[in-house]
Amino acid sequence: MDQHFPRPEDGASVKLLVSIVAPVYNEESVIQEFVERVRATIATLAADYDFEIVLVDDGSRDRSLAIMRRMVDQEPRLRVVQLRRNYGQTAALQAGLDAARGQILITMDSDLQHFPEEIPTFLAKLAEGYDMVCGWRHERAEGILRRWPSSAANLLIRLISGLSVHDFGTTYRAYNADLVKEIRLFGEFHRYVPVLGYAAGGRITDIPIRNIVRPAGRSNYGLGRSLGVFLDLVLLTFLSRYLDRPLRAFGKLGLLATSTGVAIITFLVVYAYTYNIPTVRTYSGWFLMAVMLILAGVQIILAGILAEILVRVHYAQGDRRVYRVREEWRADGPAQLLPLERRDWASLG
Repeated sequence: MDQHFPRPEDGASVKLLVSIVAPVYNEESVIQEFVERVRATIATLAADYDFEIVLVDDGSRDRSLAIMRRMVDQEPRLRVVQLRRNYGQTAALQAGLDAARGQILITMDSDLQHFPEEIPTFLAKLAEGYDMVCGWRHERAEGILRRWPSSAANLLIRLISGLSVHDFGTTYRAYNADLVKEIRLFGEFHRYVPVLGYAAGGRITDIPIRNIVRPAGRSNYGLGRSLGVFLDLVLLTFLSRYLDRPLRAFGKLGLLATSTGVAIITFLVVYAYTYNIPTVRTYSGWFLMAVMLILAGVQIILAGILAEILVRVHYAQGDRRVYRVREEWRADGPAQLLPLERRDWASLG
């Protein structure tokens, strides 16, 4: 990840292509304004960068797709990727990242809570030599029921990962494409992209961004999703530390359980020998717990061995996707409607 993006003032002869990726789900009231604001912003950077806008329709049930298809006729840099159904934000982001062709990728929400006008700030920071620049909602506009769980989750993620990023929840980020193309997203792991990038050896930083209440429509997130974050932290711990060596994690738990059981049995035997008391019968509960701990420890270690085998099978497999694309619309071909090359990827969900 040592690629350094040449800045325009460095005398670079070729402009870098920047891909702006945004998932779209039921955004008919704001999607046109979003694209117009993106176009106005990138117009100020046209001398330094080339751009493409990749919008991923995540199974919208309103007129979002129809509006985006019309905009393709007016904006040649716009590409619209339609997924077969609603897969969720993580899968939609992954689809956009896979479709993007730029050396620099910028992901953001399309509901206007993120300001396209801040794109130049992200590019300037990325040009300093970082592989990923994350947005930091330093003055959040959401209510207390959203802020407190998010703050607690951010603190736990920092402690687990060792990465000093303030805000892991926002998708407003800029990436070195070489880094993010190595990351595969699944489940609800879009919020952990900085951690995955850091584990891959990337240089990560963050910058303050503005945050406002969603100007139109209804938020697709609630307190229930915040609670799910804490469940994901267990998996995050495993992925960030033990993904390529799962037996280390399972082995520690297994050895702890086994050694505890052995210690209890040893104590019972010594106690029985010293005081001539039938401890197995007198303290049968402790004896049964010790036996169960030993058996559980053996099973956990065997599970670790199985996980080691599965990890090797996983890395031996070819590239896989967690979504399916129906079609892609873009204006750089002989027709306005260009079906995406056939990619019948199996869903893991």
